[in-house]
Amino acid sequence: MKKKNSLKKALAEGKVVCGCAVMSRSPVIVEMLGYTGFDFVFIDTEHAPIGSDTTLENLIRAAEASGIAPIVRVKENAEHFIRNALEAGAQGVVVPHVASGEDAAKAVKYARFPPRGTRGADPTVRSARYRCGAFNWEEFINESNEEAMVIPLLEDREFLPNLEEILSVDGIDALSFGPTDYALSIGLNLLYDFNHPKIVEAFEAVVRGAVKKGLPVLCVVNPMTVEQSKKLQDMGAKFQLFGTDISIISTTFTALMHDVVSKVG
Repeated sequence: MKKKNSLKKALAEGKVVCGCAVMSRSPVIVEMLGYTGFDFVFIDTEHAPIGSDTTLENLIRAAEASGIAPIVRVKENAEHFIRNALEAGAQGVVVPHVASGEDAAKAVKYARFPPRGTRGADPTVRSARYRCGAFNWEEFINESNEEAMVIPLLEDREFLPNLEEILSVDGIDALSFGPTDYALSIGLNLLYDFNHPKIVEAFEAVVRGAVKKGLPVLCVVNPMTVEQSKKLQDMGAKFQLFGTDISIISTTFTALMHDVVSKVG
């Protein structure tokens, strides 16, 4: 099949990769991101009503059509959600609420075919190209195990004392840190705040641990400025997410109303 993961390759080469999250269920938005030049799209099924169905497949199709790498944040650390995202053609899965080595090991196990994991296999799924053309079963299994990215999302207070244990799990391809859920878990009502000392402490611990292991760090760029992006790059976080389609559209509509429409009537 020879289907290599472009995102994984770029990260391995030390490149900065930039993406945007999509929650709107719109293939048009995904295509626009690809044609604009983003490197990846973060399809969020955890916080958006996107199931393991044709909607998800069409978002991934739109990504492939426009030359952008699709990764999927699954609803939870469960085999069927991880398997279905990869079967639909995702180049990686972001697995929420990984707080221990056991959680991380489960995510890896669910994403890999035996003997490396327990992922169920079928030759007629989309990622196998429905068994069309010159299909090779052994090649499909081996390439899927090598190319699919597993990205634990660390966002609970329990993860910090377990960080070394998480990092020791074989098969993790990157780490991600969720500042908002982490803040809530330690009793702070903060929205993507990277200035509070406790958030800074946790995030820096994740980056240090990941860099030591040679793992990329997927992180939100907030505020969305060149300066913040470069600051994160200097720390070692080059896997960068620039907002969500909903938040960007909302901000644009609000600004249009405030700056123009409200002054027209």
